[in-house]
Amino acid sequence: MSTSHPPVLDASGRRLTIADRADEAAILSFARAFHAEDGHPLSDQGERALGHLLTDQTHGLVFKIEGTSGVIGYAVLCFGYSVELGWRDVFLDDFYIIPSERGHGLGHSVMDALIGFAREAGFAAVHLEVMAGNRAEVFYRRLGFKDRGSAFLTLRL
Repeated sequence: MSTSHPPVLDASGRRLTIADRADEAAILSFARAFHAEDGHPLSDQGERALGHLLTDQTHGLVFKIEGTSGVIGYAVLCFGYSVELGWRDVFLDDFYIIPSERGHGLGHSVMDALIGFAREAGFAAVHLEVMAGNRAEVFYRRLGFKDRGSAFLTLRL
Protein backbone atom coordinates (compact mmCIF):
# COMPACT_ATOMS: atom_id res chain seq x y z
CA MET A 1 0.00 0.00 0.00
CA SER A 2 1.27 3.40 -0.84
CA THR A 3 1.32 5.72 2.16
CA SER A 4 1.74 8.83 0.08
CA HIS A 5 -1.45 10.78 0.39
CA PRO A 6 -1.84 14.44 -0.44
CA PRO A 7 -2.74 16.68 2.49
CA VAL A 8 -6.37 17.46 2.97
CA LEU A 9 -7.06 21.17 3.25
CA ASP A 10 -10.15 22.97 4.33
CA ALA A 11 -11.02 26.62 3.88
CA SER A 12 -9.52 27.62 7.23
CA GLY A 13 -6.04 26.31 6.44
CA ARG A 14 -6.24 23.08 8.41
CA ARG A 15 -4.27 20.10 7.12
CA LEU A 16 -4.23 16.35 7.69
CA THR A 17 -0.91 14.72 6.83
CA ILE A 18 1.00 11.61 7.78
CA ALA A 19 3.16 12.30 10.83
CA ASP A 20 6.76 11.17 11.22
CA ARG A 21 9.42 11.00 13.93
CA ALA A 22 9.83 14.81 13.89
CA ASP A 23 6.24 15.07 15.17
CA GLU A 24 6.75 12.64 18.05
CA ALA A 25 6.79 15.15 20.95
CA ALA A 26 3.55 16.82 19.85
CA ILE A 27 1.82 13.50 19.10
CA LEU A 28 2.82 12.02 22.47
CA SER A 29 1.58 15.13 24.26
CA PHE A 30 -1.80 14.83 22.55
CA ALA A 31 -1.92 11.07 23.11
CA ARG A 32 -1.37 11.56 26.84
CA ALA A 33 -4.15 14.17 26.93
CA PHE A 34 -6.52 11.97 24.92
CA HIS A 35 -5.96 8.87 27.02
CA ALA A 36 -6.32 10.81 30.28
CA GLU A 37 -9.53 12.42 29.01
CA ASP A 38 -10.85 8.99 27.98
CA GLY A 39 -10.09 7.52 31.42
CA HIS A 40 -7.23 5.18 30.56
CA PRO A 41 -3.80 6.84 30.86
CA LEU A 42 -1.31 6.16 28.08
CA SER A 43 1.08 3.40 29.11
CA ASP A 44 4.79 3.18 28.40
CA GLN A 45 3.95 0.43 25.88
CA GLY A 46 1.48 2.78 24.18
CA GLU A 47 4.14 5.48 23.92
CA ARG A 48 6.57 2.99 22.37
CA ALA A 49 3.87 1.80 19.93
CA LEU A 50 3.25 5.36 18.76
CA GLY A 51 6.98 5.90 18.32
CA HIS A 52 7.20 2.71 16.29
CA LEU A 53 4.33 3.76 13.98
CA LEU A 54 6.04 7.11 13.39
CA THR A 55 9.08 5.34 11.93
CA ASP A 56 7.65 2.11 10.51
CA GLN A 57 4.35 2.31 8.60
CA THR A 58 4.00 -1.46 8.23
CA HIS A 59 1.27 -1.78 10.86
CA GLY A 60 -0.43 1.60 10.69
CA LEU A 61 -0.21 5.33 10.22
CA VAL A 62 -0.21 8.31 12.54
CA PHE A 63 -1.82 11.42 11.08
CA LYS A 64 -1.25 14.91 12.41
CA ILE A 65 -3.96 17.52 12.30
CA GLU A 66 -2.56 21.01 11.78
CA GLY A 67 -4.15 24.40 12.19
CA THR A 68 -2.73 27.85 11.59
CA SER A 69 -0.97 27.72 14.98
CA GLY A 70 0.60 24.26 14.54
CA VAL A 71 -0.42 20.71 15.39
CA ILE A 72 -3.87 20.61 17.01
CA GLY A 73 -4.56 16.87 17.08
CA TYR A 74 -3.81 13.44 15.73
CA ALA A 75 -5.38 10.19 14.56
CA VAL A 76 -4.01 6.66 14.34
CA LEU A 77 -5.11 4.03 11.82
CA CYS A 78 -3.87 0.47 12.50
CA PHE A 79 -3.96 -2.12 9.74
CA GLY A 80 -5.61 -5.52 10.08
CA TYR A 81 -7.14 -8.30 8.05
CA SER A 82 -10.64 -9.75 8.27
CA VAL A 83 -11.70 -13.19 7.11
CA GLU A 84 -15.32 -12.17 7.67
CA LEU A 85 -14.97 -9.11 5.42
CA GLY A 86 -12.71 -10.90 2.97
CA TRP A 87 -9.94 -8.33 2.91
CA ARG A 88 -7.81 -5.88 4.85
CA ASP A 89 -9.47 -3.62 7.37
CA VAL A 90 -8.33 -0.67 9.41
CA PHE A 91 -8.96 0.29 13.03
CA LEU A 92 -9.20 3.92 14.14
CA ASP A 93 -7.22 3.43 17.33
CA ASP A 94 -6.87 7.05 18.52
CA PHE A 95 -8.51 10.29 17.43
CA TYR A 96 -7.96 13.53 19.32
CA ILE A 97 -8.48 17.22 18.64
CA ILE A 98 -7.62 19.81 21.28
CA PRO A 99 -10.75 21.05 23.09
CA SER A 100 -10.52 24.62 21.78
CA GLU A 101 -10.81 23.33 18.17
CA ARG A 102 -13.84 21.09 18.76
CA GLY A 103 -17.41 21.84 17.76
CA HIS A 104 -16.63 23.61 14.49
CA GLY A 105 -16.78 20.69 12.03
CA LEU A 106 -13.08 19.83 12.07
CA GLY A 107 -13.71 16.33 13.47
CA HIS A 108 -16.16 15.61 10.68
CA SER A 109 -13.68 16.86 8.06
CA VAL A 110 -10.90 14.71 9.51
CA MET A 111 -13.11 11.62 9.68
CA ASP A 112 -14.23 12.16 6.08
CA ALA A 113 -10.57 12.38 5.04
CA LEU A 114 -9.58 9.27 7.02
CA ILE A 115 -12.49 7.26 5.62
CA GLY A 116 -11.64 8.50 2.12
CA PHE A 117 -8.01 7.49 2.64
CA ALA A 118 -9.09 3.99 3.77
CA ARG A 119 -11.46 3.65 0.84
CA GLU A 120 -8.82 4.79 -1.70
CA ALA A 121 -6.26 2.43 -0.15
CA GLY A 122 -8.68 -0.47 -0.71
CA PHE A 123 -9.61 -1.35 2.87
CA ALA A 124 -12.88 -3.26 3.35
CA ALA A 125 -13.93 -1.49 6.56
CA VAL A 126 -13.00 1.05 9.21
CA HIS A 127 -13.59 -0.06 12.80
CA LEU A 128 -13.42 1.97 15.98
CA GLU A 129 -14.10 1.54 19.66
CA VAL A 130 -15.90 4.14 21.73
CA MET A 131 -16.06 3.88 25.50
CA ALA A 132 -19.53 3.53 27.08
CA GLY A 133 -21.02 6.93 27.81
CA ASN A 134 -18.59 8.82 25.57
CA ARG A 135 -20.46 11.61 23.80
CA ALA A 136 -18.43 10.88 20.64
CA GLU A 137 -20.60 7.81 20.03
CA VAL A 138 -23.39 10.03 18.63
CA PHE A 139 -20.84 11.70 16.32
CA TYR A 140 -19.58 8.34 15.01
CA ARG A 141 -23.11 7.03 14.47
CA ARG A 142 -23.97 10.14 12.43
CA LEU A 143 -20.99 9.29 10.20
CA GLY A 144 -22.49 5.84 9.55
CA PHE A 145 -20.69 3.68 12.08
CA LYS A 146 -23.00 0.98 13.43
CA ASP A 147 -23.02 -1.41 16.36
CA ARG A 148 -22.66 -4.88 14.86
CA GLY A 149 -24.30 -6.51 17.84
CA SER A 150 -21.03 -8.02 18.97
CA ALA A 151 -18.84 -7.30 21.97
CA PHE A 152 -15.29 -6.01 21.62
CA LEU A 153 -13.37 -8.17 24.11
CA THR A 154 -9.71 -7.91 25.11
CA LEU A 155 -7.25 -10.29 26.73
CA ARG A 156 -4.10 -8.36 27.63
CA LEU A 157 -0.94 -10.42 27.25
